[in-house]
Amino acid sequence: MTPAKSSKGRPHEEHEDKTPEQRHQSMTWAQRLKRVFNFDVSVCPKSGGEVRVIASIEDQQIIDKILTHLMKKGALPPPPELLPATRASSDSDWFA
Repeated sequence: MTPAKSSKGRPHEEHEDKTPEQRHQSMTWAQRLKRVFNFDVSVCPKSGGEVRVIASIEDQQIIDKILTHLMKKGALPPPPELLPATRASSDSDWFA
């Protein structure tokens, strides 16, 4: 867990306008991504415009169908290797 940002540099009046409930609300996932990775998911990296969710596909079978279709079309890069490449050949006798 990372500590909350200090209020250094923020005007104190900012907190006076909010109710106690508003001051203690949890961060949204978008706010957390921006804070941790300095990546704002609400802004389009190409146009700088606002990004918003227009649909959410949660059925795993549908997700698999879409990804399979996109991979066949070459629209997706191949999945990354799950295991790192070995550094030494398998026939080395380092530990013999």
